[in-house]
Amino acid sequence: MARTRVSRTAGGEARTDARARAVGRPKRPEIGLPVLRPHEEAGLSPDGDYDGVGFTDLDLSGADGAGATFLDCGLYRCALDEAQLERARFIDTVAEGVWGVGTGLARAEIRDVELADARLGGTQLHGARLTRVLVRGGKIDFLNLRQSTLKDVTFEGCVLIEPDFSGASL
Repeated sequence: MARTRVSRTAGGEARTDARARAVGRPKRPEIGLPVLRPHEEAGLSPDGDYDGVGFTDLDLSGADGAGATFLDCGLYRCALDEAQLERARFIDTVAEGVWGVGTGLARAEIRDVELADARLGGTQLHGARLTRVLVRGGKIDFLNLRQSTLKDVTFEGCVLIEPDFSGASL
């Protein structure tokens, strides 16, 4: 499939760029989680290091995990209301059935992640980098992706209500 670039002149007229490039299918994340050990601490720690940890049926509302790294983790049925996860890194991670309002993920790095059946509202992902991310099912209201970079991101069978991609690189 070839894509032709269309730009606008100063007068608003459409102009077709003769250069066409092939656009392939997005690469999907390939996640093979190890056996996860349960998260036993209360909440999260700023700049924490979570490697091979399973977060299951936890209330992480208001938790401060800014700058934390989640590597080979699983988040299952966790509440994330007002959780502060700015600059956090989620790599080779699965999140299923998470929910929350006002989750702060500004400037986060999200790479090789699958988000399934989430119920999120007002999630702040501005300035974030998303690479090989699959968002499957669920509903996300007022997703802020301003100035973010999305590469190989797939939204599949999910409901997005008023997402904001202003200034984002897609």
